[in-house]
Amino acid sequence: MNFTPSISSRSRTVALASALLALTVAARALPPEPKFDVLVPLKPENVSLGHFPYDVAPILTVKSGTKVKIDGGGGVRWGDGDPAAWLKENGIKETLAELPALTESMAVIKSSRRAPPAPPPPGVAAAAATASGGGHTLVGPIAIEGAEPGDSVEIRILDVRPRIPYGFVSTSPGRGGIPDLVPRPFAQIVKLDTKRDVAIYEEGVEVPLRPFMGVMALQPSDAEKPLRRSSAPGNFGGNLDLKELVSGATLYLPVNQKGGLFYTGDSHAAQGDGEVTITAVETANSCVLQFILHKGKTLKNPRAENATHFISIGLDPDLNKAMRQAITETIDYLGDINGYDFFKAFTLSSIGVDFRVTQVVDGTQGIHGMIPKAIFKKKKFPYWYQAP
Repeated sequence: MNFTPSISSRSRTVALASALLALTVAARALPPEPKFDVLVPLKPENVSLGHFPYDVAPILTVKSGTKVKIDGGGGVRWGDGDPAAWLKENGIKETLAELPALTESMAVIKSSRRAPPAPPPPGVAAAAATASGGGHTLVGPIAIEGAEPGDSVEIRILDVRPRIPYGFVSTSPGRGGIPDLVPRPFAQIVKLDTKRDVAIYEEGVEVPLRPFMGVMALQPSDAEKPLRRSSAPGNFGGNLDLKELVSGATLYLPVNQKGGLFYTGDSHAAQGDGEVTITAVETANSCVLQFILHKGKTLKNPRAENATHFISIGLDPDLNKAMRQAITETIDYLGDINGYDFFKAFTLSSIGVDFRVTQVVDGTQGIHGMIPKAIFKKKKFPYWYQAP
């Protein structure tokens, strides 16, 4: 028996469905924060600006399996001006008192460990190059008990969420993917609507909100001494700017130093593959991470994973060489996943793996390969997180 509802019934049904959809979206956008074992607050003694120092004791030592909440910083864009006036001028209704991440960030910029100023890129004034307060705000190092060179650390990203209601994207001459074509500095404030899960570029233009930490690293090897800045990524991780590393993803990093010594920073609210201006939506995030030590599991380079894909990573100042490394890393990854030899892995890479440009602006550029788990019809890959 067919039943056609009346207009009023259909209207009520549509209204009910819309209300349920709105509730579902709200629930997805604002999930409960996961439980954690220890909090690392944003304060000067926990932060290094723009570099991975070799002479700093761990701020925290944790056992394998520990869940750590880390408060990150960012969003301080007013320079020497009046913060309250800047917030008001940019349409941000919250005050400094309501946004502790900003006052914490101001204290960090004033008092944290910092590297000597980096030489500015061609065509960029030294003042502009250092205006951000010394580079990435890096919280760490966190030591993982028992970690030694030859091991690897699995970093499960349990949660990432913004601490402030806005971010910014900017560019300036001499920077980004087209450094010679940028005539003047430009910055755009981007509002964050966590209830609707969007970043608002301007009225009527929105991008999905996908917060992640641009920098996640273990301490670089001694070969990088005496000073390893955080601007370019490396085999230790670092400024990967890999937008797949959102809540529910996993990053695997090789251990170069006793304890591993983990750092994170460079909070992003959203980013496109490429990060072509040299910035994503730069903001201040908190994250909850779980550290799992894998004894004797040696990696040459970072790897990643999420519920649907394995992710290989290639890094090199030459984008062609980064692609070459991403391919060879994919071949190795497929060997681990399915026991493939070179030819089987290489040919499957050509028909089943998507290679994407991670970023082209950090000196060392990135390519990542997306290996779908679904192509392996006879295998199941247990994973700690299942996408809703």
